[in-house]
Amino acid sequence: MNDRRFPLVLFAAILIASRARAAEKPSTVHVAGIVLKWVRGDKEANYRRIEPMIREAAQHGAQLVVTTECFLDGYAFDDRTIPLNEYRALGEPIPDGPYFQRLVGLSRELKIYLIAGMLEADGKARYNTAVFIGPDGELIGKYHKQNLDEEITRNTPGTLSSIHKTPFGNVGIMICADRRDPRIVRRFRDNEADFLICPSGGMFGPKKNDPIVQARSKENQIPIVFVHPAEFLVTDPDGSIRTQTLVGNRLVIGKKQMGGENDRNRIFYFDLSPGGRRPASFQRSH
Repeated sequence: MNDRRFPLVLFAAILIASRARAAEKPSTVHVAGIVLKWVRGDKEANYRRIEPMIREAAQHGAQLVVTTECFLDGYAFDDRTIPLNEYRALGEPIPDGPYFQRLVGLSRELKIYLIAGMLEADGKARYNTAVFIGPDGELIGKYHKQNLDEEITRNTPGTLSSIHKTPFGNVGIMICADRRDPRIVRRFRDNEADFLICPSGGMFGPKKNDPIVQARSKENQIPIVFVHPAEFLVTDPDGSIRTQTLVGNRLVIGKKQMGGENDRNRIFYFDLSPGGRRPASFQRSH
């Protein structure tokens, strides 16, 4: 072969291979965000409430299902009347904890990716954790909330803004107050996240929350999916709001209120495009 032609041939081969890889990567991922009120400190009640919603999401084609922050224990930290020993008992080890194993079985059965919030027990430490489980039931990874604020009195902060490789792109997971710290979010971008998932349970709505999420998206040119007991929100890389819905103004309900008028829950679906295109979104009431 003529030596002068070799670089052109090599470039063509690389270009073809690159396009082939791009074609193999799905252009969108069908995400389901489960907006569900907490029952404080009752893991069994919270699991029983969310399981049928996860199943419904899978039946409607969701590939990635996302819960709120600490859905399993109902963000028990926020009830300071719970004695420390009882609070600590709500945490469970990962991957050996019984409810974590139930989530593993559910993911495997339904063939879905699942991001779920819970209190993790790791020796003496307790972490506000989001686990990421694959459709084969394997633990892809877990994330420890870094910006704890008052949680520091009972929980241990995480230190890593790690990403998780999937067929639909590099997924970054942050939790609630992490969105307020530009440095935490920037590290996800620096680690080449294609989009961020933010299970949450604190501030919500267009006055206190949405401008913060929009700013983090715009600064980092990355979409963010925000799932909260009272809100579902998706922001585009340019900082605009792609979809937003409030579901009541309550985060917590009592056991006697389950199924009542204050127990307003929904599954929100969104076709997320890591490449930045603007796909469709829709919702179904539960």
